[in-house]
Amino acid sequence: MNEISKINKLLDEFIIILKQLSETHPYFVVIFMHEYFRNIWPNDPFIDEVLSHNKPENIKLCLENLIEISKNISSIGSYFNHSNNISNFYENLEQDNENEDNITQTVYGKLWKNLEEDYVKGESKNVLINLLKDGGHNIHDFKDKTILDMGCGSGRFSIAFAQLGVKKIVGIDLGKTGIEVGTKIIEKFKLNNIKLIEGDVLSLPFDDEEFDFVFSKGVLHHTGNLKKGLDEYFRVLKKGGDGFLYLYGSGGLFWNSRKKMREVMKLIPMNYTIQILKSIGMPSKRYVFADSWYVPIEEHVQRNWLETYLTDLKYSKIQRIDITGDDTIQSMSNQSFSEELWGDGELRYFLKK
Repeated sequence: MNEISKINKLLDEFIIILKQLSETHPYFVVIFMHEYFRNIWPNDPFIDEVLSHNKPENIKLCLENLIEISKNISSIGSYFNHSNNISNFYENLEQDNENEDNITQTVYGKLWKNLEEDYVKGESKNVLINLLKDGGHNIHDFKDKTILDMGCGSGRFSIAFAQLGVKKIVGIDLGKTGIEVGTKIIEKFKLNNIKLIEGDVLSLPFDDEEFDFVFSKGVLHHTGNLKKGLDEYFRVLKKGGDGFLYLYGSGGLFWNSRKKMREVMKLIPMNYTIQILKSIGMPSKRYVFADSWYVPIEEHVQRNWLETYLTDLKYSKIQRIDITGDDTIQSMSNQSFSEELWGDGELRYFLKK
């Protein structure tokens, strides 16, 4: 049995144990799941501790360690074993974000509410600058451009574009809470070249070829209709215009693990999980954990399929980007066992119509 096969076998055992523990010791489940998830990324920019610098060996040792600890957890007393009020406890945690129309927006609404202003207004600007540089773009080239942020969430990148002096940036998202978070920052800092609106990225309320640049980072794989999203992206982009597109890849241990982790985490309320993650000191901007565990739609996209689809749409240029400058998302290529661990990796492209 090779190393990757051993890891997959350990992962299945780990998932079974955590499903059992979710009923009695959910706090340990959140912490153990966090530890596994951070170790299957190529890099962890926040925590240095690893069990081995050989990535497959590190993941295997991580799982063996967590399984061994988990087997002894049942001997620790738990209020969840004895209290008749646990269901009420969980229900009370799930009362916020009732203004959202669907579960996807509820999930992200909870995350956007916890983001620090400096991350939305400040740090995201540096991420955007580095991303554009990686694609060979100079921010000064955007001064007279009209830009669409397609699935803007909290408006972090819309606000970043606005601060960098673009002519006009429109952010659109279905989530009421994210729009509210971003709008408060826009009003506070009196940004006049930006507008955030509620709307569906699958049915954009804009004319054909209305925007010089379309930006969509981590959105269309959550819609349930990726093709429609890609078609709308193409429709509203001007002839000769540019855009940036980021989607989740597919294949390998990483993407398979995300599916299996959700099997466990659906047994634990999201608000409870967020409280536990806060209690261990996790920064609010590191929302990838709750994002991955609770979003109801997460499509994993094959790179070959995507590139074929983009080619068929008749883009004049399709430029693949591996590193975006975002310190929470590292390149998943050019490492040992890359395909077995991360499959297609993450799909990042600059596009020209």
